[in-house]
Amino acid sequence: MFEKMFAKYARAVSDERERAWLYGKYRTKLVVNAIFIAVCVAFVVLAAVLHPYIEQDWALLLMTALMFGWIGFGIAALCLWISFKRAYRAILNRPAYEGEMPEVASYRQKVAADRKSTIKKMWWAWLVFGICAALFIALIAVDTIKNPDGEEMGVYGSVGTLLLLAGALTLFFAYFISAVLKQQKGKAIEQQTAAEAEAIDRAQGRETRYDPQSDVNTTIEKMYGYLFPNEELRERAHAERKRRTKIITPTVIILGIAAIAAIFIFARFDLFGYAIPAVYTLLFGGTALISGCTGGKLKAIEKEQKAELESRPEYAKNLEWYRLYDDFYKFQGKIFYICLAAGTALGWALAIPFPSSSWSLISIVPVVAGIIVNSKLVNDLRKKALPIEKQIDEQLAAGSDNVGAEPGTDDIET
Repeated sequence: MFEKMFAKYARAVSDERERAWLYGKYRTKLVVNAIFIAVCVAFVVLAAVLHPYIEQDWALLLMTALMFGWIGFGIAALCLWISFKRAYRAILNRPAYEGEMPEVASYRQKVAADRKSTIKKMWWAWLVFGICAALFIALIAVDTIKNPDGEEMGVYGSVGTLLLLAGALTLFFAYFISAVLKQQKGKAIEQQTAAEAEAIDRAQGRETRYDPQSDVNTTIEKMYGYLFPNEELRERAHAERKRRTKIITPTVIILGIAAIAAIFIFARFDLFGYAIPAVYTLLFGGTALISGCTGGKLKAIEKEQKAELESRPEYAKNLEWYRLYDDFYKFQGKIFYICLAAGTALGWALAIPFPSSSWSLISIVPVVAGIIVNSKLVNDLRKKALPIEKQIDEQLAAGSDNVGAEPGTDDIET
């Protein structure tokens, strides 16, 4: 059932019985995680539904049972996660042995090196999270000492919760941004191990499927190479992209801080219903606004390149690639943003009549649906683009081979 997701772990194991053993641990971990998430969702939904009846015995008993289930499955999920990670780490650190498929040993070495490199680079994010967690514990203790009989969290506890949330988001965004940058530079582990993965999958009897994470043609250099065959325009586009990044990145950080503050403020005044749509509006709406305001020069460069693509026959394949992407973004590429706007609107629509409840969390559904649909559409787009990109690469390689050749030798029969 989970074989496709397990493939990246299976590639590190040569022995079939050991793969089956590791898969058993992986499958158990996922099942318990799924139950834990389901209990979390049930807890949130029932908390909103049973809010008017929370003082009645049956409602209190149901919520207590769900809370114990949440704690139990949370502990089980954490223990299984640690157990699986330890087992997989031991496999990655295993040296190559005689008779083992060379690609498997190479795959392990590259994955282990990538993990160690990521941990070294992310030390500051873990430090921030650790400091925030320690402050959270300290402030909760202070809040309890100062107000031992209080039924609600005081100012110290609220500040501690805000700090813990800020630390967790810092850790998440640090890993997310690092992964995006590595993907754009062609240094993602899936891209580094693409050749080994194909050989191992073939040997282990798995069907080779398109994997967007291992697609080296999605790096900035490759994508700009297909879009801007004119080197001068490509350099201008790179310079403009870097300029926009310097503006957009700090803006997103500021908007993220503002979103965290909004969650804290709305929760503090028992208006949690407004928190989720406010986060959507600040993070996604603000990012879309600043991106739109700074994209004019890049659009102008693209328009200039498009005119050249249409006027020069040698750029026919680049023009085909451009039109493929241009047609995609006319509608299909906007579906995610439509779902995001729908989620934001739904969040506000639920927050206004239910400001103190968690009903606005339902607005996550269209956003998640948009992510899933967009992923499928982008994968289909990439499958159509790859043959065109292969032809462009072959043309470039042929052009490089002919550089310096004697006149007329490029037409000799082969």
